Amino acid sequence: MKRAPCSISCRLFVWLLGCSAIIFTAVGLFLYYEVEEIVLASTDRALHSKMEICTGLLHEKEGMVELELSEIVSGEYVIPRSGHYYKVMMDNRLLALSPSLVDDDFAFPAILPGKSGEGVFNASGPAGEPIRVLHHRFVTLGKTFDFTVAESLVDSREMVATFKQMLLIAMALGSALLCGTAWLVARMALRPLAHFSTTIETISHQNLTERIDAGQTARELSGLAHSFNAMLARIHTVFESQKRLVADASHELKTPLSVVKTQCDVVLLRERTTAEYVEAIHTVQESVQGMTRLINDLLSLARLDAVPLANGALRPVSLADCLEHGVQLTQHLARERQVQISCSVDQSLTVMGTPTGLEEAFLNLIENGIRYNRRHGTVAITAERQRGDAVVMVRDTGIGINECDRERIFERFFRAADVRASNGTGLGLSIVKSIVEAHGGKITVASEPGEGTVMTVVLPLAAGETV
Repeated sequence: MKRAPCSISCRLFVWLLGCSAIIFTAVGLFLYYEVEEIVLASTDRALHSKMEICTGLLHEKEGMVELELSEIVSGEYVIPRSGHYYKVMMDNRLLALSPSLVDDDFAFPAILPGKSGEGVFNASGPAGEPIRVLHHRFVTLGKTFDFTVAESLVDSREMVATFKQMLLIAMALGSALLCGTAWLVARMALRPLAHFSTTIETISHQNLTERIDAGQTARELSGLAHSFNAMLARIHTVFESQKRLVADASHELKTPLSVVKTQCDVVLLRERTTAEYVEAIHTVQESVQGMTRLINDLLSLARLDAVPLANGALRPVSLADCLEHGVQLTQHLARERQVQISCSVDQSLTVMGTPTGLEEAFLNLIENGIRYNRRHGTVAITAERQRGDAVVMVRDTGIGINECDRERIFERFFRAADVRASNGTGLGLSIVKSIVEAHGGKITVASEPGEGTVMTVVLPLAAGETV
């Protein structure tokens, strides 16, 4: 079973715990080694100071070398194994020894024979304690002297160990305090997000008009609130469109179905003549054709809504072929309505698209131009290149569109009052708009009542055709 992801508060706690542990460990190690070096350096300075005192007491008197150590042979140097020691050798013979080393067969480690200079190192003392040793070899008065002074490191190491313990306790308490504070801050900081989530949970299909108050949310969430409100607006628009589509489709299908049912009921009341049966069948046929047209339009819209065109589905399409095919399919309707169609198209125009989609869009435009035209009217189709786009214009001399209806003619099932008696479905221009926009284009309308309408479709040319 898949494990549920950790909460933001838990992740923040873990991250802060890990980061604080790394930081505190690094700082602790740095401080620990610094303190250790400081303590050791302090011991070395004390040893150098004692070495200077000892070497300063060395002098020659009446041809004899004398070392007046009586001035320092007191206190810490007279207590056996006190941790404070010195030893002086002259030509590898013992010249002086601190009382703290008396009765001990203890020899300090020394630097290599014959090598003059100074050396500082760690060793073990007479009691097995750790000591710091300073060994200084030099030649004076014709003699070679080896001065050795040593200090116990027991107190220094105890002090460093105590500091280490205090440092570990401080690191643990600091990490705990930091993580606890971070946990509280995370809970408080995420409280607006919890409120945001609670508000979202109250929104359903029944109250899509509800909105998140972006002004009352935290600044970091205001952008998310605006985006969510915009998404709600789009969903509400689509939801209302779907409800309106269902309602309008039901209404549009209700009328022809009622006609079919009425005709069947009337015909079946009594015996009819052949002519009456034929007339009834023609009436039913017209109603079925209207329903078929409506269902086909609904299927087209559903297909366009469900499967938007992908770039991989597009290919170069000749606009001239699409328009000429649309003219051929509407010739019968044009002769029936006594409308003249003219077509002037740049044969070189090529756009990226699907032939069936573009043919359906132009077919709808040409049919509308014929269907809502006057007797002996004209439909003029032009297609030309303009600034890297293909511009197709379908101009008719029909009844035109009122100004109040122009903004709504692309809505689904919308039909102006003066054309509601026609057998259209009110979906044609909505299909055209969806197809054109799916191809990256746009459609506009210009019309004057009683003078005609111009539908303008602008589509981007295929690559290499923009010159």
